[in-house]
Amino acid sequence: MNRYKPFLAAFFVASCATDAGEAEPRVASYGDSAQNESMRSWADALDARIDDDWAGEEHRGFDFWIGEWGMHWRGQSAGELNHQAEGSWTHQRVFPILGGKAIVELAWARDNPEDPSQRGFSIRYLDTAKDRWVMAQNWPNQNNNGSAFLDQLIGGEYHGRMTFYSSQQRPDADGELQLEHRRYNFADIRPGESFRWDGSNTRDKGATWYTWYIVDAHRQRDLDPFRAAGTIFPGVHNKSICTAEPHGAYNILGGSWVGTATRADGSVWDAKFDAGLLLDGCAVAGVIDANSVKTFVTFGYADRLKRWINYRLDDQPGTPHAYYVSPEPGEGAVFAEVENLVIKDEFTLFATQENLVIENALRRTVWKTISDDELVFHDEMRASSDGEWETITTYDLERR
Repeated sequence: MNRYKPFLAAFFVASCATDAGEAEPRVASYGDSAQNESMRSWADALDARIDDDWAGEEHRGFDFWIGEWGMHWRGQSAGELNHQAEGSWTHQRVFPILGGKAIVELAWARDNPEDPSQRGFSIRYLDTAKDRWVMAQNWPNQNNNGSAFLDQLIGGEYHGRMTFYSSQQRPDADGELQLEHRRYNFADIRPGESFRWDGSNTRDKGATWYTWYIVDAHRQRDLDPFRAAGTIFPGVHNKSICTAEPHGAYNILGGSWVGTATRADGSVWDAKFDAGLLLDGCAVAGVIDANSVKTFVTFGYADRLKRWINYRLDDQPGTPHAYYVSPEPGEGAVFAEVENLVIKDEFTLFATQENLVIENALRRTVWKTISDDELVFHDEMRASSDGEWETITTYDLERR
């Protein structure tokens, strides 16, 4: 028996205040897709439920986290063996998307919501080809514009814990790059009640670990509603992070869009695209829905790599996430898939300049039109790195 058997909150939503105090449309229940289309919520657009395709025990390893949580962050105290007794608190909202294929975490400061130091997002899912859980995250703050969702870890259940690892190069005290391994642990799990998370790193291949944070998670009430689809994501958006150019170039995507998706063979489907601002201006996230396939997407600018990053994960079995990269935003931008940016294992470096090669891409998206009332973009493919590009699907959408 899976000890992390789902503890699934109903998340019943009524007309009440949101995090920022706005009035919300009334929604029948969490993930109810039968409501009127004009009352469509993020729960519907994201397909925030668990359907039969993803109900298998192997995909439900993080259901213990679904719900609203208070997270107590306790850092290392200087000169002390123990971590802080009293740290800082965040509010975490965790829910399934894509019918249960993935789990999303949204975070913001609990006691001082305007504090820009504690805004976060993560997404995780079981990569069935690797038989490993894979997560990507972005935690920007006033001193760091975030990772544009390139920060990734990989792992799974190990001796009753959910443990993730990744490798990266970080400068030492002399400015020299050193290989560092990172570890996240989810432990002491009491589904629907509490668990403990800790983050640590090692520069000697695990001989010694430095635990920089311990976080105690406590379950909260399920009364916070989802906003209407196409509005900003839950959290705080006071325009205090990612305010300088080129950040914000894709904010124009925010909203609900409807139209058609036309394949090269002439077949046409209805298409929707709901997108909203995320992480206080550091990203835009949304869902493209066409031909019975939903694809969760994010757009963000990676300052270190000087590139726009488009994260993608669809709801189809067996497909992992992908990264598409463009040096420029806006109309005419070409986002090419870069397979080497996807984490492969605990030891291989991924988000590096050396891996950022777009010339050999076999898939890309070309943004033809981006305006206040129209979006036109093409998905294209080619058979080889020197082959001719062919349009596979053209999306033509209007703002609803």
